[in-house]
Formats: sequence, C-alpha cells, structure tokens
Amino acid sequence: MPDPILYGPESEVFNDYAVVSPAPGNPGSGGPVAYRHVRPFGTQLVLQDGRKFRFAASGGSTLVIGNLLSAGVLTASQQDLTPAAAAVGARQVSLTTGASSAINLFAEGYLQASVTPGIGQTYKIAGHLLMTSGAGDLINLAPGHQVREAITTSTRFNLVDNPYSRVIQIPATTVASISVGVAVSAPVTLRGCWIQTRGVCGVLGSGTLIAGNVVGPGLGTGGAVGPIAAHATQPIIGWAVFASA
Repeated sequence: MPDPILYGPESEVFNDYAVVSPAPGNPGSGGPVAYRHVRPFGTQLVLQDGRKFRFAASGGSTLVIGNLLSAGVLTASQQDLTPAAAAVGARQVSLTTGASSAINLFAEGYLQASVTPGIGQTYKIAGHLLMTSGAGDLINLAPGHQVREAITTSTRFNLVDNPYSRVIQIPATTVASISVGVAVSAPVTLRGCWIQTRGVCGVLGSGTLIAGNVVGPGLGTGGAVGPIAAHATQPIIGWAVFASA
C-alpha cells in the first residue's frame, strides 16, 4: 500500500505528472483500486517547516499559481440512484445510472447511501466499467469495503468523485463545492499535481485583508480569498498573515 503521508524536499511540490498510461482497467469484484495517477488522490506531503500539500489533478483548465481551488462540481444526474438489491458482504453494487460516465471516472471516489435501508453508509470505489446511463452498471468496492447493511431497490445512492480529482479555480460568485487547497504550480488539464493545504502560502486576495483576521473565498474574484461576510457561503480558509488591499 502507498504511504499515507510523504516527507519530501521543497522541490517536489512544484512537479506535475501525466495520467497513468496505459490507463488502469476495470478491477472487478474484490480487485484493487484503479489509481489513475502516480499517487492516490489526497496523498499528503509534509515539508520540514510544517507546510502540507495534497496530491490532486487539475480539472478542465490550467491551474493558476496562488489561486484558491475547489473540488469539481458533482454530476447531478449521478445522484439519487436506484440499486439492485444486495446482501451484506457483497463486493459490487449494481446501479441504474443517470448519465454515461467513462471507465473508472469515479475510481477513488465514494458511493454514499442517502435513503434507507443502508442510509449513511459510505463506500470507497475501486473502479467500474463504462457507465451506460441505465440499469446494470456495476460499482466495484475498494479492498476493505463490502456491503455492510443489506440494500434494496428502495435504497438510493450518490456517486461522489474524489474531491482532489479535477480541481478547479474557486468561482467568483456561487461556490458549488468544497475548498480543497491552493495551486502552487500551473499544470494543464488533468495533470497530477500538489496543492497546498496548510502553512504560509501566497494566495490571491480580494478586498481589504486585515492581519490576523480569518479569510474565506473572496466572492467577486475567482480564485481569491477575502474578508468573511457570511459563513454560509465563505467558510474559513485561513488567516491573513499581513494586511493588504
């Protein structure tokens, strides 16, 4: 298994990586996770001074250094899905999907039950074949996971991509997903990269920042942090080290 935490040189955080080639195939029932990049999404890298980074992949456009990033927007048509019945111990879940999705698009992501029976259960996804927008699309559960509570056709599932897959600049107005980190390099589309999540970091600012005050997404400027006016739409990202306009 890959190390959950890496300790590396300063230079590593500026590297970016191509997707794995050839791409991993469908792992099947009980198979390993189909990792699409050189490291699992979310792998943590810690530098000697305590700064922390997570391994991610850029989304639909080149990342901008110093931009605050968010997870990609979830596919609405892949939520509230009906499964086939499955007993405790099953390593696969059969779904009636709502959209076509490429092979292993949700690998390293999560299958989350939102309607009883089984409500609240979250399973990590090992991989899947091409989804065809209909009944019979099989989701292979990751090693260590099996159906923990019997599911029926009354259960509903959401397909949730790994939040570090296909990260994007946080929008200027409506934030549509969680904040995940700050870009420290400028990888092009779908390149693997490190994003900073802790410690002193240069981030685009919006509005007047006061030293020592908390900052959140700077609504009005894409990729920025700014003063917090409403916690509902501006969760705390960190603290301003010095005042700036």
